[in-house]
Amino acid sequence: KEFSKTFGVLPEQTIPALHQALSAGVPKDNVFEFLEVAQKAAKGGVTELETAVDGISSVVNAYGSEVLSASKASDLLFTAVKLGKTDFSQLSASVFQVAPIASAVGIDFENLTAAFANLTAQGVPTSVAATQMKGAMAELAKEGTKADTAFRDLTGQGLQTFLKNGGSFEDALLTLKDGADKAGISVLDMFGSVEAGQAILALTADGGVAFSDSLEAMRGSAGATETAFETMNKGFSADMEKIKANL
Repeated sequence: KEFSKTFGVLPEQTIPALHQALSAGVPKDNVFEFLEVAQKAAKGGVTELETAVDGISSVVNAYGSEVLSASKASDLLFTAVKLGKTDFSQLSASVFQVAPIASAVGIDFENLTAAFANLTAQGVPTSVAATQMKGAMAELAKEGTKADTAFRDLTGQGLQTFLKNGGSFEDALLTLKDGADKAGISVLDMFGSVEAGQAILALTADGGVAFSDSLEAMRGSAGATETAFETMNKGFSADMEKIKANL
């Protein structure tokens, strides 16, 4: 009730979101801290509380709360919305497809949101961008695939080992791009799957400049959720929501 009054959200929305968060593994001791982040994300992203809970919990569960906090995950998602042609609702609905494999491979969430930003900015639908990125990472990480063989020929090691040894996902993309250019082929030719190859081709088309710029923006994303929330939590409508919830 206290949460509902503070944020102007009726209990009929808060209670299902609370249940969803607990079911997703959010500890009960800090579940309302999590819901506060989710509600600010929902308000700032003009979406439902449950949608925000779903998207943020999927990311935090994939990477682990000790690696990625709910607030940082939300800030990165909002920065992807700002830089790309997508919204918080679409990202929340699609990120579950790719976050687990990215985490397993060793790719930071910053790289994932930067990729979403760049791909959607080029007109790729959010759900398609998720499918393409999932395919690209899976093919690069699985030993014996066309992409894995090409990457090993260029670096002498697989992607996961490359990342563990200090390489970045950005470095990996540029390595593929440079290798393709020197061989006189397209990056697309290094992948067995057209969808997977399209993602890497789009991210490296300009030599990786846009992707690098997006990564830099991700590193400075702290506070993006709070800024969006403060912008949307003003005016008559927001005041009426709080009055309604208090009544």
